[in-house]
Amino acid sequence: MLSSRSLAISGTGIRLLLADPAPVLVNLVMPLLLAGFLMPATKAQLRLAGLPEATGAEQVVPGMAVLFAFLSTMLVCTLFFREHAWGTWQRLRASQASSLDIVIGKVIPLYLVQLLQMAVLFGAGSLLFGYHPTGSLVALAVVVATFVATLVAFGVALVASFSTMDQVLVVGNLGGMVMAGLGGALAPAATLPGWAQAAAHATPAYWGLEAIRDITVDGAGLADVAPALLALVGFTLAFAAVVAWRFRPADAKVGTT
Repeated sequence: MLSSRSLAISGTGIRLLLADPAPVLVNLVMPLLLAGFLMPATKAQLRLAGLPEATGAEQVVPGMAVLFAFLSTMLVCTLFFREHAWGTWQRLRASQASSLDIVIGKVIPLYLVQLLQMAVLFGAGSLLFGYHPTGSLVALAVVVATFVATLVAFGVALVASFSTMDQVLVVGNLGGMVMAGLGGALAPAATLPGWAQAAAHATPAYWGLEAIRDITVDGAGLADVAPALLALVGFTLAFAAVVAWRFRPADAKVGTT
């Protein structure tokens, strides 16, 4: 059960996000614009791959949603580092909130924002580009919710591992784009070079996109994507282990306003 302290911290985080919605809006608009450009080429690629009825949306909509979900993890980092830049981190530490309360309170708003972002992109993909999964929508929702939890854990692991926002931006953006690309966000993983296909299995993007592809194209249900869900849970636990190992509330961080 969430503590009142975590909820209070979450409320502050939500207000901060609402006060500056530009990053969230960019991460909603940009993937839709890119999807429009990528649809024709992706349609041809999918049809050559043996999907004669493909429109391109089957690959482009999930791919752009996953790519920009990775880029959105920087919002997780920003909420932590701003506290240091504003000098309010020590006040949080001096309050009755435990370290766990603080971390949970920080990640709840970002989890909800990421979840909303993915839902809006899939919904807009359906309306604008004809994205229509043939499988279980419940399974799709569970995959998305699990994948978002993995990304939020990844963001907190970055916060725990680096001392400046600049370091986090470089590692997070580069690492996120590489993982998304290897995982199949820009092109189906099966069309990548052999070494990239092998490396893809070491990224959460691969498992998330493979599960979404199975639901979208092959009519998969929840039981069918269970292995991918277990892989995502494994990544989440691995990132959480990094947080438990590296996160120290007393560590100095150089943030940005």
